[in-house]
Amino acid sequence: MKFAIIRSECSFTKGGAERYAANLCRQLCEMGHQVWVLAEIFDPKIHPALIHVPIKVNRATSATRNHSFNENAQQAARKLEVDHIIALSRSYPSDAFRVSDPLHCYWMGLRYPGKIRNFIEHLNPRHRAILKLERAIIDPQNTRIIITNSELSKTLIGEYYNYPPDRIHVIYNGVDHTQFIPDPHYKEGKELKFLFVGQDFKRKGLAPVIRAFAIARKAGYSCRLRVVGSDEPAPYRDLAKQLGVSEYIDFDGPTREIQKAYQSADLFVFPSLYDPFANVVLESLACGLPALTTSTNGSSEIITEGENGYIVAGATQHLANDLAKQMITFSLLTPEQRIQMRHVSRITAENYSTTRNAETFVSKLTQS
Repeated sequence: MKFAIIRSECSFTKGGAERYAANLCRQLCEMGHQVWVLAEIFDPKIHPALIHVPIKVNRATSATRNHSFNENAQQAARKLEVDHIIALSRSYPSDAFRVSDPLHCYWMGLRYPGKIRNFIEHLNPRHRAILKLERAIIDPQNTRIIITNSELSKTLIGEYYNYPPDRIHVIYNGVDHTQFIPDPHYKEGKELKFLFVGQDFKRKGLAPVIRAFAIARKAGYSCRLRVVGSDEPAPYRDLAKQLGVSEYIDFDGPTREIQKAYQSADLFVFPSLYDPFANVVLESLACGLPALTTSTNGSSEIITEGENGYIVAGATQHLANDLAKQMITFSLLTPEQRIQMRHVSRITAENYSTTRNAETFVSKLTQS
């Protein structure tokens, strides 16, 4: 079959959604399909058979960026003779739209909980443009089926939009089991190593992680925190300094070898305020790294409490305290118990491969 994949950025070196797009494109090519990827930013190393169609974007404002990408991608798609159009970014019409980015109508309520601020933000051209685009996408006339990567996303779509539930299919993400593997030489050190990875420090919950880490340190637990990501660290360095833990936190910026960060840590701490399915959790599990995350992150659905990680309620006023309790719980385990959690984490991840994800995607698309 012939597929057109729409995704603004498609690369293994970006965030989880970008890596998902790259993996799907690669797997479709490996399955023998002909694939065009309509993207502004593209990694040519994904697969030699993959055809890139460059999409120009007007970056004057956030609103023009979203609008121009959708319009130009759709114009390019109409010129292709393909069997199916798959939108991995906010774009319509399509045969299948995959919810990769946060559902904006729900995120607005979390980001701006106050009524007055929320009302004002709804007048913001950026938010108005995204919400308008989102409404058009989740219109049964514009999108034949919707693929979500969690039950959380399917539930939220049902709460906010009138889209037929029988046309929404949940397909959990996959992970490359050859890239994300446990370190066979892993040994626990004198200090437990906590890891945070994210590109959007505010939404991913870095502030409560630092507050929780400070609570654990002050309670007498020996640990360090490593922060990996490309966001601005200055406000979080200041917070760490205020809490007296700056010397125990390493802000390392982005890395092209994220698997090594997972392999060398003891617990992945990722209290996202909201994520449809943060692939970093699945990647950490694949590297044998247990994960502590929130119920407002769809990938919490593959966490079994106390076996491969922990789950706390998301977006609460007591989030830092809840995280600290679980970090301390993990610290109190014996080294043998923590090794067992690493073993179960890897076994969990082995159920979710990029091949299985792509095959299920094609099956839902062709059967619907």
